[in-house]
Amino acid sequence: MIEAIPKELEGVLVSTPDTLHGAIRFAGTRVFAYQLFDYVLTGSNLEEFLKDFEGVSREQAQALMDWELRRVHERLAPAS
Repeated sequence: MIEAIPKELEGVLVSTPDTLHGAIRFAGTRVFAYQLFDYVLTGSNLEEFLKDFEGVSREQAQALMDWELRRVHERLAPAS
């Protein structure tokens, strides 16, 4: 099930039923959001991702990574 795009990422990510079956992708592209993490988690870096997916801006990719990092901290950081 595809979740709603978080408010903080509206404009960075989009999902429309008539494009790529509603999959979440970077706005203005046909690049799935998860592809960024596939790249990074398999040893590539942001520069390689941006080179291979020229339609995605550095700002878009950084916004998604920053948002996800905040989620990880919220879920895994020890309570203070």
